[in-house]
Amino acid sequence: MFTTIQEVSTELPDGISLKAAHSVLAYPAFLAGYRTVHEAMEDNFISAYVRAFLATTAKSKVPLSISLEDDINSFMAYLANSDENLPLDQLCRDGASKFSSLVIPILLDRLQQGKDVSSLTFLLAAYGHYLQAGVDAEGQKYTVEEPQLSQHDWAVLTNGDVLSLLDVSAFASACLRSFPQVVAQYKSYRHQLACYGLIFSLKQTLCAFWEEEANIHR
Repeated sequence: MFTTIQEVSTELPDGISLKAAHSVLAYPAFLAGYRTVHEAMEDNFISAYVRAFLATTAKSKVPLSISLEDDINSFMAYLANSDENLPLDQLCRDGASKFSSLVIPILLDRLQQGKDVSSLTFLLAAYGHYLQAGVDAEGQKYTVEEPQLSQHDWAVLTNGDVLSLLDVSAFASACLRSFPQVVAQYKSYRHQLACYGLIFSLKQTLCAFWEEEANIHR
């Protein structure tokens, strides 16, 4: 029997909520063809991406404190637990409201600080691909449930502009088109997702994270 989101009360420190962390996992994993959290966490690239996101977006200074590393390790173990059978399609629902309240503020904060945002722009690209592709890497069709997207938003998304996600009502106030770094990375990831698939794109964002970590510790 599946666990429901409402039954989960785990909270990560420093402003990273469980819903935000679940969103990070949901779209890449779902697009890769996985259907439950536990199944997805058995993929080394997926789990590495979730860890990288938590590490780069934590509201503490880097390098991470021991306590925060322990918190992340505990959360990763929680996700990988055999009882964690949350269906990914449930976590993918209503992404617009989750992104606008949980992910976009973190993205804007990191942009203001001049920090790398590749893990976040990859997530945005995965979400944009999820909204428009209609089929995962295994060729399985799926239905998108987005109650916060209006008919106008869907018209924007289907206008042929790869950056159209940045213009939907939920994200418009963030003015993401005004950040060249976001625009360039988002375009690149969307191209990679469309042409080379999820795992290729995931490896690229992991490389960006590891490069940033190496620079921090030099």
